[in-house]
Amino acid sequence: MKRGFTLIELLVVIAIIAILAAILFPVFAQAKAQAKAASALSNTKQLALACIMYENDVDDNFPLGTSWDAPATNPTGDELCFGGVVLGATCFNSWTWTTAPYVKNVGILGDPSGPANQSYFGLPLNVSAAFSPSFGFNYAFLSPINLSSPTISSVAATAADQPANTVMIASKWVQADTGATANVWFVGPIPGGMSQDAASESVECGSLQQNCFSDWGRGGGLNNPGVIDITTETEGAYTAGNAFRVAGNVTVGWVDGHAKRLGYNALAIGTNFNYSAASGAVGGNGNITVTHASQYLWTLTKDCSDFIYGPCFAP
Repeated sequence: MKRGFTLIELLVVIAIIAILAAILFPVFAQAKAQAKAASALSNTKQLALACIMYENDVDDNFPLGTSWDAPATNPTGDELCFGGVVLGATCFNSWTWTTAPYVKNVGILGDPSGPANQSYFGLPLNVSAAFSPSFGFNYAFLSPINLSSPTISSVAATAADQPANTVMIASKWVQADTGATANVWFVGPIPGGMSQDAASESVECGSLQQNCFSDWGRGGGLNNPGVIDITTETEGAYTAGNAFRVAGNVTVGWVDGHAKRLGYNALAIGTNFNYSAASGAVGGNGNITVTHASQYLWTLTKDCSDFIYGPCFAP
């Protein structure tokens, strides 16, 4: 005679399933996070390679962090443009826009480990992503600003002493991290300055003759308080807006085209920066200086000769 499950047997099976689910769900979550991290690393590498292909076609020069022109030279209307008495009639685009022909996939401008991008001034998301990508360009050394002009100049890629140890792009905050909507933040005067929405800041940004996000070692907004408030380490509160989204690591694309992830202190090697995530203790207190230029990952020449802003001390 056939008989069904007893209540005890049914409860045992349910308990076993619950235990297995409790064991496996965290594993699934970790696997999902690692998949997103791998995708971000791949996106970073593809963007670095796009910059290298651009260099090959433009006399071996890095792309400009931000390009400026007049509306008359922008017949398609695909740049962001300003008008009015203060700014005059001018348009700008970012390094992501000028390297777009080598990418042809706006999806790689996003970091799946971070928040989704949002619309700029009502522009479609695929256009907005070019102006506020999840990855920023090392403009301070690869596309420096002349603040007196103001103009942005390009630098020869062959100037890098150690291309495998020089940051080109890095994962960064996006507008959704700040709570701001449809704002564009600039380093230096407008027009002519760098769009901060597409930039990664170097470690000694607190010593620059311009604004920078959060400052390494300080946290809580810009050097101009109240403009933007980045409050967590994940978004880049203590690292000038460079976002440490995956297990305390930032995704970096290097001048030679490879990509890898680095932690808080590793990205600031060669400086007096010291941060302890466990205790929340921050070293440097916003006064970061380069103590060993040969180790510093953001500068090109490793001997202080291209260190155009703050103090640098050769090893």
